[in-house]
This record gives sequence, C-alpha cells and structure tokens, in this order.
Amino acid sequence: MKLNFLKLNKDKSLSLKSLRPQLFNINLLWFICLGVILIIIIIMALIAYKFFHYQYFEDYKKVTPFEGSNLINVEKLKNVIERRNNFINKEISLPPDPSL
Repeated sequence: MKLNFLKLNKDKSLSLKSLRPQLFNINLLWFICLGVILIIIIIMALIAYKFFHYQYFEDYKKVTPFEGSNLINVEKLKNVIERRNNFINKEISLPPDPSL
C-alpha cells in the first residue's frame, strides 16, 4: 500500500488563475460601484440639507412676492371673459326639424 498523500509535491503546478485570464477585473468594478453610490449619497445629502434648512428656518417667508400684474393684460382678459359669458348666455333658437 502506497501512501501518496504523505509525500510532499516537489513540482509546483501552475495556479488556477494563470490557466485562464480574467474576463474583467471584479475589484475595479466593485470600487467603481462603491464610488458611484457614494457620490449619489453625497448629492442626496446636500439636497436634503438644503430642503431641511429652507423649511426649518422658514426662508420661504422672507421671500418677497412677485408682482405678476405686468405679465398679464388684465383689461384684455376681462373683455375676453365677458365676451365668453355673453356667448354662453346668448339665447339660441332651434331650426325647424327637417324630417317633418
């Protein structure tokens, strides 16, 4: 009976990594994913801080309201509304029924 497992293997065979080249570097991909996720978290934290600061210190109350009356011609709008109401409320007469 021979005990082959007790003998030390003198000739070193090649490692499995050297037999087949890597298709892609998984470590590089892992660190790129971690970096992208870290950048997204930092951007989200900055946006959340801006919203929190805006609401907590009530900065929206300090903003002066915008005067938008210059953008719309109020008289022209009133005339159009009046003409529309006149058209809607106008008395209509039905034509005689042609099937009779």
